[in-house]
Amino acid sequence: MTQERKIYHLAYWCCCAVLAVTFLSGYHKILYPEHFALSVYRFHLLPDVLVNIISLYFQWLEMVCAVCLLAVPRFRVAALWVTLFLLAVFTTAIGINVMQGTAFSCGCFSNAPDAEPMNGMSVVRNLILMALVGMAFYGRKKAAV
Repeated sequence: MTQERKIYHLAYWCCCAVLAVTFLSGYHKILYPEHFALSVYRFHLLPDVLVNIISLYFQWLEMVCAVCLLAVPRFRVAALWVTLFLLAVFTTAIGINVMQGTAFSCGCFSNAPDAEPMNGMSVVRNLILMALVGMAFYGRKKAAV
């Protein structure tokens, strides 16, 4: 297998990992939008009037990105950029609340009452996902050369 092919496979599997996490994250938010809206509200980073709009919009944006990563090759790069933006926003919000010492679930994968509250590992998880997006970009760029 050539070096270019290996890099292409690396980018492909990074996209698959980002796709899986994005889909799983968005899926439960769509099933329980009121729980996700409550999580967004608990961050106390948005005006109250924007909480419902943002929480409804972001969950569908995540799902559209997942579908584009899976089935629409033409929009994969755009979906990676949007996913990277969403991860940056969520990571910043989680980091702010972790530093403030708040103890509630970030709403990324579960909003159940017994869900684990966000902590430093939530930030690390998102940074790893951002690195996977970066590796997908890198692999795509190297494979195109």
